[in-house]
Formats: sequence, structure tokens, C-alpha cells
Amino acid sequence: MEKMTIKQQVFEIVKKIPKGKVAYFGLIANKVGTTARVVGWILSGMSKNEWNEIPWHRVVAKNGYISSLKLGEKGLLQKQILLSENYEINDDKVNMEKHLVQF
Repeated sequence: MEKMTIKQQVFEIVKKIPKGKVAYFGLIANKVGTTARVVGWILSGMSKNEWNEIPWHRVVAKNGYISSLKLGEKGLLQKQILLSENYEINDDKVNMEKHLVQF
């Protein structure tokens, strides 16, 4: 069997984040043996097709900050999707006590 790439491994973990929960970059990185920065690069480089298959919007910074807001339009989209899924967000941060996933 072929070994999955880091990108495939990241996607598999992100797919397991249920609605109402979020994970942070470092949590995913620890699961696949890479860095939070690499996870961020992978998710920020996703194609529009991948956006529809992977719940990328459920990955935030460790403190809950919606870090993609630095990217402009994609960040606004992420925040909009999270709000539509009823996440508790204050000052562009998801409430991590309430929404952090437990793998």
C-alpha cells in the first residue's frame, strides 16, 4: 500500500472534524508529524474543488483566531461559514473551550 502524502494525511484529519468543532494547525501537525506552518500552507493552497470536499473552515489558530482573515476574501468566507454553522465567535476568535475537537 502506498504511503499517504502529508497533504493527504492533513486532509484525512480535517475531514474528521465534526460540525460544531474546530481544530488548530498544531493539533493537526502533531497527528501527521509536521509543523503547524506546513498545515497552514497546505490548507491555504487548497483548490476551490478541495474547498467543497474538506471542511477547511474548521481549522483555526491555537487561540481560536481565524487566521485566514489575513488573506482577505477567504478569511471572510471562513468566518461567514463558521457563523452559519453557529460557532461562538468573539473578536474574530472561535470559543475554543466550547468548540475544540477531541481526537
